[in-house]
Amino acid sequence: MKNWWYYFLVLVSVWACQKKEVAKVTDSSSGTPQLSPPLTLTKRIDTTYYTQYLFKRGEYDYMNSQVELKVGDDTFKAVTEGYSLNDSSLTETLRDSADGELKSVRIMKAHNHVYKIKLSKNGEVLFDKKFTKHDFLKLENDGFIIESVPMAAQFRGVTLDGRVLFDIWFGLPDSDFGGISFFSTDLKGNLLQLESYSSTGGNGCDGEVHTSPNRKYFLNCHTLFGPGNYKFKFGKEDMVAAKFLTDTTFFALYDYVERYYNKAKKKWEEKYDRKTKNLIFYHVNGKKIAEYRYDGFYNELDYALPMFWLDDQHQVYFMDEEKKRLHTFSATDPTDYKVIPLNSINSLKKRPVDSTLKEVLMDRTFLGKNYYFYFSSDTLKSFFVKTT
Repeated sequence: MKNWWYYFLVLVSVWACQKKEVAKVTDSSSGTPQLSPPLTLTKRIDTTYYTQYLFKRGEYDYMNSQVELKVGDDTFKAVTEGYSLNDSSLTETLRDSADGELKSVRIMKAHNHVYKIKLSKNGEVLFDKKFTKHDFLKLENDGFIIESVPMAAQFRGVTLDGRVLFDIWFGLPDSDFGGISFFSTDLKGNLLQLESYSSTGGNGCDGEVHTSPNRKYFLNCHTLFGPGNYKFKFGKEDMVAAKFLTDTTFFALYDYVERYYNKAKKKWEEKYDRKTKNLIFYHVNGKKIAEYRYDGFYNELDYALPMFWLDDQHQVYFMDEEKKRLHTFSATDPTDYKVIPLNSINSLKKRPVDSTLKEVLMDRTFLGKNYYFYFSSDTLKSFFVKTT
């Protein structure tokens, strides 16, 4: 019995020594024990909780889409819709750290959405299916999907091997910022692929996923895809545009931006390369065909490339508004390239009424102007500028 009490007292003594949260200090003047401040402080992490508000179907312009495309000898039509289940079924934990230490935690409950697609071919329904965020998250999580607002997928085409292509924007609530992805299905509606290729809110590219004329290849602003899981990754961080010219050629336009931290000013800054050739023409096998310098693109909310095509001439034109000139090249032979100063052609005061002239409108309105160009046969004769 005495041994039992002895071990009990030892354990109590050890526990008292290990308990260091509060220590007793004796005041020498009064001999009264006093409490000292805690020797260790418990760090508190600021944690906030946020649940998305309800999404109403009428709040978003692009929640419904109908696109009909001629694909070879067939006509495909896709009717798409996006709407929220408002169920708060997805949870995401966002941590904010600084200097290697956790500062705050934001726990967000987001709603699941339905992405409905009805695809028909020559009037016959191929599939009518519903996908959710959970389906997409199995393929990729680009950081925007969980928190995104409901949007409708945009039908872009069908490849020669039966891959159905869609663009979709996973945008953040109350913002123009988000991620642009493309996904593909087979002709039965089975999901095959989902990849993010651009973002919005300042550095989004001017483009979309689309197929080559023969539908053997397809590309977005970063990657070319082909038969047998072929991939050619040509993209860089700041992509302006990428588009097919022929079945075997395409161009990619880059904006070379160097971002660095200025220690003296204590802020991030950007340096632009305006000398390196940034307009690159590629063969689908990855070989460079030609390269030039072009600075006529602009960036207001995202990148935009002012251009137009002359299909009957297989000629492509880029506008440079600042330097008042056109860059033109042959779609079939990109080495056939020249620059046309606008002051070398006739500037009109109004749009002409002349059936012998072919009028071509620049396919983008930029800087508050529309440009109309007039051709006689294959020769550029004049242009007219209309302020919008």
